Amino acid sequence: MSIIGSDCAAANCNDRVYATLDDLIQMLRVHDAIGMKRPMSQKSDLEGHRLAFADDAARHLAANDADRGTVMPRATADRTSSAPVGQPQATIAHSPRFGAGALVSALREADWLTADRVTAFTRVFLVLFIGCIAIIPWAAPTMDVGHDFAAFWTAAKLALEGRAGDAYGDAGRAAVAAVLGQNTYAPFFYPPTSLLFWLPFALVPFATAAVIWIVATGAAYAAAVRAMIERGSVVPALAFPAVWVCALFGQNSLFSAALLGGSAVTLDRYPVIAGALIGCFSYKPQIALLAPLVLILARRWRALAAAAATTLVLVLAATAIFGIDPWIKFVAVLPEASAWSLGGGPGFEKFASPYAAVRLAGASSSTAWLVQVTAAVIAIAVLILVLRKRPGGAAEIALMVAMTGLCVPSLGNYEVVILAIPGAWLIGQALAQGWLPYERIALAALYLTPFVMVPAGANGLQLAPIAAAAVAILVVRRIRHLALLDAPAEIAKH
Repeated sequence: MSIIGSDCAAANCNDRVYATLDDLIQMLRVHDAIGMKRPMSQKSDLEGHRLAFADDAARHLAANDADRGTVMPRATADRTSSAPVGQPQATIAHSPRFGAGALVSALREADWLTADRVTAFTRVFLVLFIGCIAIIPWAAPTMDVGHDFAAFWTAAKLALEGRAGDAYGDAGRAAVAAVLGQNTYAPFFYPPTSLLFWLPFALVPFATAAVIWIVATGAAYAAAVRAMIERGSVVPALAFPAVWVCALFGQNSLFSAALLGGSAVTLDRYPVIAGALIGCFSYKPQIALLAPLVLILARRWRALAAAAATTLVLVLAATAIFGIDPWIKFVAVLPEASAWSLGGGPGFEKFASPYAAVRLAGASSSTAWLVQVTAAVIAIAVLILVLRKRPGGAAEIALMVAMTGLCVPSLGNYEVVILAIPGAWLIGQALAQGWLPYERIALAALYLTPFVMVPAGANGLQLAPIAAAAVAILVVRRIRHLALLDAPAEIAKH
């Protein structure tokens, strides 16, 4: 439903249709910044225009309803004229809607998704997840819980014994088999710098180390999300289904999410700390593939220098402690790692990239590469266009994370948890500025996506790239909204 307002772009006012009330408010702010006469009202404050506009809109709707033989309920009109001043998203009176119109309205605003309901719902999730993991020894005794962490722990154990290079060969596979059972396991694919992070865990038994790893990285992830949102409960973040995929297999994606969230929170005020956190991705470089480009585009020179210095320090430390042999064997194992991931060794349904999605659908490798390269080019182009205006540290990291999901062909499906970082940024902005249309319901759907990924993947449909693209679109739209809010101040400066 459109609201009719006035636009005084010149000396005379011409009728104009505004899609939303926020559009009119932005126009009024621009007029104030350049000293033009305000339309509709001579009141001195912007909130006066908000109320005047609401009154005019109510009268306009009432007139239209009268023409159609309907009457707008008095309670609705009263709520319109008495809306709180300064509310981030004012609500304009609507006529009663039924059928498809009511459904569209419910999805557009999703007012029924209140914070209390979300917290209560996710608490149930959390209890169910904990219960399911607790009964695994009885319900699924042959399941390899902590499967991925076993590779990290055994590699660190070999490094602790002075045999770091063996982690990349048959000795590494045999060490994992000794922990989990006589199956076939992929070789250790991580650079020697990763051993620095896992070395302390090799000092304790495997089961103890796995519990400490999961709890520590989960707590760090929750703290990062909480710092981004700045209010509310951390229960929804902990109950995010992708978190429990990582916990079940002992993956390192919670650690990655914590580093990304920490860099997002600190990039504006403490760029050196943010850069150091990004530099820690020398343990898993593909997750920070876009970080140098983002830092250069946003002219974050101190963060870029700190990231480079941290990477250099970690490389030198790993070389000094473990020697050159692990680096030689790591380089030698890269072709096998590429063949394993891009060849779908564990199954394409276990990867989250556009490449894997196309291969899972049955297309050839060349077709999948064409789609992957196209998606990456579009993602990088959007990244360049958006970040050259420097929307803010948290926004820059949020967009980088979303675009990473479209640019890395070997991204595992457990990496979907890093999308919680742009999701947390979107929620934080919505709580501060108000929800944009369809934003709340879109985030709710994305929250539940990991539930559907496994059955969808079993039927040839990979949802992870769709989720990453959807998050990227939401982040770009929110950044554009922030630019509109900042436009009057920029005009006033000039």
